[in-house]
Order: sequence, then structure tokens, then C-alpha cells
Amino acid sequence: MQKAMIEPITKSIKNKKSEIIKFCQKLVKTPSQNGIENEKEIAQVISKRLKQLKIKHRLIGSKERPSILAKIGKKGKKRFILSAHLDTVPIGEKKFWSHDPFSGKIVKGKLYGRGSADCKAGIAAAIYAANCLKNLNLDGQLILAFDSDEESGNFTGMKTLLKKGLKGDVCLITYPGNGEVMIGSRGVLRSSLTTFGEAVHTGSRTQKGINAINKMAKVIQVLENLKLRYKSDKFFPFGPKLTVSTIKGGLAINIVPDRCEIEIDIRTLPFQTREEILEQITRTVAKQIPDLKFSIDYFVYHPAYRIPENSKIIKIILNRSKQILKKEPKIACAGTGTSGSLLWQKGIPTICGFGVDFENLHSYDECIYVKSLIDTAILYAHIIYDFLKEN
Repeated sequence: MQKAMIEPITKSIKNKKSEIIKFCQKLVKTPSQNGIENEKEIAQVISKRLKQLKIKHRLIGSKERPSILAKIGKKGKKRFILSAHLDTVPIGEKKFWSHDPFSGKIVKGKLYGRGSADCKAGIAAAIYAANCLKNLNLDGQLILAFDSDEESGNFTGMKTLLKKGLKGDVCLITYPGNGEVMIGSRGVLRSSLTTFGEAVHTGSRTQKGINAINKMAKVIQVLENLKLRYKSDKFFPFGPKLTVSTIKGGLAINIVPDRCEIEIDIRTLPFQTREEILEQITRTVAKQIPDLKFSIDYFVYHPAYRIPENSKIIKIILNRSKQILKKEPKIACAGTGTSGSLLWQKGIPTICGFGVDFENLHSYDECIYVKSLIDTAILYAHIIYDFLKEN
């Protein structure tokens, strides 16, 4: 990046400091809890601001659960995607919050509220980075991609955006945290395993039946001790993880249950495949419980991924972080699954986390540091400008 551009970009965003903070508060004040509200209202709030800033955009997807696509710059050259999701997790019990979770209240330099960190500050920073860059002679295109239904793990909005032709040479997802640059993430494999028994009256004197819940208890013990096969990777030192997350079975208290189902959440690593994991589970359960009748299937799968640590975008982020944040973040991979997997599968190298400084993600008193919001907008603008200027 030309040194002459550093000061104008920084000054341009700092001049909008109050506006950026108030817009972030407005986003927090607009509930978008997944499974409770939809994204219609927050999409309208964002669309109104983009219109005011004269940034061309369109809403994509259903009327109730839209995603947003905005573009600035020139077509036909490099494309930089800056992405954030519109929905949040639920607030939980309001009484456990120190401040109203939909207030956007600022106390001692922290802006509180559900979604402040994940990912409404990221949306505000992205929009004002784009606003700063829109009048510059960019050698490429900046694309803002704000997706719906991320928190469910279904990634419906991102799937829709990709179906509609979202393409880029790189993507940065504005998940919070500036201490690490996430160059990949574990994958997600969600499966269901069902055990089958024989239903009889619990008071029968002649028939015992086969209790599917008792059988499942044995299965859970097998899964608890199962060690999934995987290749070691220095960016995934924590390995894969298998969790039995839900269980249901039985029709009535006086019937021996003939069916029991568990849902299994598996966080995978690169080089682990869905087929290999399900085969290992099936074979291990069948071997250790020989008389068991069961079935296993999956309903969600997003593979793990990692981009090269020496990618140009990584070098740019590290360089600009040293200049703007006065620190160099570490390179790491996320333990969670992210929409970065979908983008990576479409050939888009994706940073799945680098953003505002925060506290209490997905918990009570979620908040961001206000100074970090402005610094992040400045940082994003520099990173984008640098990448699009690279030869």
C-alpha cells in the first residue's frame, strides 16, 4: 500500500467515529436472535444505511430472512469479500445481564449487547471501511456479504449468496478477536444414531422386551471412549471432538422403549472425511455391542479447511496489525465450524475470524471495546486497499 494513502484512510474513518458507534448501537438495538426473530428488520436497517452512504446493494433470499450483497470498485479485477452474519444467538435470561442486551449501552469504553461482538460490530466496521474506500481508485472490487441464518449452523444465507454467484479472490469473515488470525476451522459433522428394541408392557410377566434406551446407554459409553482417526496438524493441536448432544426415546412410562435416538456433534479436522468417520463409528459400535440393532445417518456436513499460512492476505493482515494495532496477531485455526468452509469449497481462500476486541461471546454481558470498533474499521480499509493494490 502506498504510504500516502495511510493517513487519508485513517482520518476518513476517524472523522466518522461517532456515526460508526451510533450505527453499531442501532444494530444491537435491533434484535435478530436466531430461532426467535428473523433478519428482516436488521436487513432493513443496514439497507437504509447503505442507501444513505450511496453504496449499491441488494437483498437476496426470502423476504423474512434476507441476506445482503453490496459492491464498490471495479469489475474484472481482484475481488475482496468482507463478510458478517446478521443473526445472533438468543439472549438467555435477561435478568443475568448487567445491562439491557438490546440497549447498546456504553460503560467504561465497552459497548454491551447481544450480537455486539458476533457480528454487529463487524458489520458496522465493514460498512464504514467500504464507505471510506468507495471514492478511491481501487484496482478491484470490494464485496460486502452479510448472511442470514448462520448461528443455526445451516448457513442458509451464505449458501444462497454462493448460489447467486458470490465469487472472490479472498474473503475475510468479521468474527471477533484481533489476537489471532483464523486461517481455517474445524469442520462440522452432525449425525443421528438410533437404537432399536422391542416394545412390551413394563408389567408383563412373560415378556422382557428389549430396552432401546438401555442399549443406547452402552452406545454412549462406546462413543465416549472412541478415538477418531486423524492426521496431526500444528494449527489444530486440539484435535477432533465428538459430543453426544441430544437424546430422546420411549413412548410412555409403562412401555419398554423400542427406539432411542441421539444426535452427535463431531468437529472434524482436515483430511478427515464424513465417510471415514461414520464408518469408524459404525464398525466400532457393531464390534463392541454385537447384538445391537441400530442405524446411523448424518444431516449436516461442512468439512474442515485451512489456507496456507504464507498467503499474501496473511502477510498483509500481520503487517497492518503491527502498524495500526501495535501488535502482531498469532496465526491459528478455529475450533468451531464456520461458513468459511462453504467459501473454501467454492475456491475462495477465507480468513474465518479477525475483528473487534470483545468479551463474553455467546454469553451474558457480551460486549466490544469501542476503541477497537474504530481501529477495526481502519484496519479493514487498509487491508482491503493493500490486497487490491497487490500485483
